Amino acid sequence: MKKIIILLFSGLIIYAATGCKSTPSCLTVVPPDINLTGEKTVIERQIVGDYREIEKDAWIVSSVKTTTGRQTSDITVTGSPELQKALKIRDYHTDKIAAYKKEGAMGEMNSGFVSYRETGKYKSNNDLKKILLTVIAEENKARKAIFSGAAAAEGGTADKDRESFGRAFADEQRGLALKGEWIQENSGRWVRKK
Repeated sequence: MKKIIILLFSGLIIYAATGCKSTPSCLTVVPPDINLTGEKTVIERQIVGDYREIEKDAWIVSSVKTTTGRQTSDITVTGSPELQKALKIRDYHTDKIAAYKKEGAMGEMNSGFVSYRETGKYKSNNDLKKILLTVIAEENKARKAIFSGAAAAEGGTADKDRESFGRAFADEQRGLALKGEWIQENSGRWVRKK
């Protein structure tokens, strides 16, 4: 930084000494092109914990979505493509679902699935409601596949044990729900988490 300042100061002295007469200031400053993006810098990602060190001989650097600050699944998937797909769908929808829950348009059912909670925003806009209902359907399909896979891994029957895994997942989700989000109690009653 000191070298840059010294170079700039030296340049000013040279221009002043030569008596530049073609421009009033004798010095033209051209700012660099600045491109604003929504991306975080390496330092910002490092500060918030979303930093991955670049390999020494890397040819291509890409950004990787992480689960920083989120609860991850305890299920280890080794071979089932259906379960891998279900986990990817859940990961893909995580931010959308959090936003819908925050708005009050989605809630966690006592069965382990998510449900639509009618709000004015989605009641009056069929296009937005269709998107929300699509996210709910995809999330519930993924959860069903995960519950079935967990039941099968435990050697249980698909329907009965899937429901058991779903109820256990619902208990976990009620515990993880944020204040003000809709949750369905075991009795079936809908309440906002306090």
